[in-house]
This record gives sequence, C-alpha cells and structure tokens, in this order.
Amino acid sequence: MGFKKFILKYLFVIFMGVLVFYVDSLEFVDDLFTKFLILGLVVFKSVFFFIESFRKILEATRNDVAYHHFLVFMAINIALIILSFGIDFVCLYQVEPTSFTGIALDLSFGKWVFELMYFSLLNFSNFGFGEIIPVSMFGKTIVTIEIIISFITIIFILSDFVSLKESFEKHNYSFSFRRKKTTKKE
Repeated sequence: MGFKKFILKYLFVIFMGVLVFYVDSLEFVDDLFTKFLILGLVVFKSVFFFIESFRKILEATRNDVAYHHFLVFMAINIALIILSFGIDFVCLYQVEPTSFTGIALDLSFGKWVFELMYFSLLNFSNFGFGEIIPVSMFGKTIVTIEIIISFITIIFILSDFVSLKESFEKHNYSFSFRRKKTTKKE
C-alpha cells in the first residue's frame, strides 16, 4: 500500500497548518485573514483526506489487500487526521484564545497544545466530554468539519470495508473513480 509515500503526503498537508501557525507568529497579517486562511486549509485538508481515503479503498479493492493491512492504513490515517485538526485548533487558539472555553488562560504553550490535541481526539472519537467548547464561528466550523470527516471515516469506510469492497468489485470501479467499460464477448 506504500505507507511511506502515504505518510509523507499527509505530513506535507499537515505541515501547511504548522506554516499558518508560523505566519501568525510573525504578526504581519490581520487576525481575520489568518482565521479565514486556517478555515480554508481545513477545508482543503479535509477534501484531501476524504479523497485519499477513498483512493486507498479502491486500491485495496483492486489489489485484494488483506483486511489487517487496510486496518493499519486506517489507523495511520485516523492518527494523522486527529493530528491535523489538533494543529488547526492550536493555530486558531494562537490567533484567538477566546475561540474555545475550558482552557485555562495561564497554561504554558505545551499544555494548551496538549489540551487542543486531546480536544481533537475527543471530537474525532465522538466522545466530546464538553470540557473544551468552541465558542467562535471559526472554532465551531472546524469542529463540525472534523466530526463530518470522523463520521465518514469511521461509519462509512472503516465499519463497512468488506461491503464497500464487494460493491466496488461488483460494479467494476477503476482506481480513477470511473466505471470501467466492459465489452461483451459475442
């Protein structure tokens, strides 16, 4: 399945979030612009994660990948998505600390980064204890997108991989998301 290439692509996409954090620390751009930049990257990364996951399912179907290999891919995929959204929350908190309630304002950088990574994990796993709550429009939007990605990943992809695989094989889908044309022999 090419885990090394897969991880490098994801890390590159996640690095864009770290770059936003750096750009904000330079403080030469408006906070509103930075928040829209974060939101735009969240949307871009989410589309990327969705398409890449779907491609991996099609590849696994086409190459008859063992289920345990597919589960390893999904575990890495989920970990990288959680990390990515955690970085997005950290960036948003850096720009506007009032985007979230439930994080003590006197925490050190490392502690509030941990809190927001923890928040991302809880959102993705749908536990959401309510300790940290998004209160800004940007925070709520990013949380909503993470929950949608979580739902798609866990419910549609992971829980029903075998059925998806059978469906793709039955309909003869190719790796490029288009149906293969079949010719009938006379």
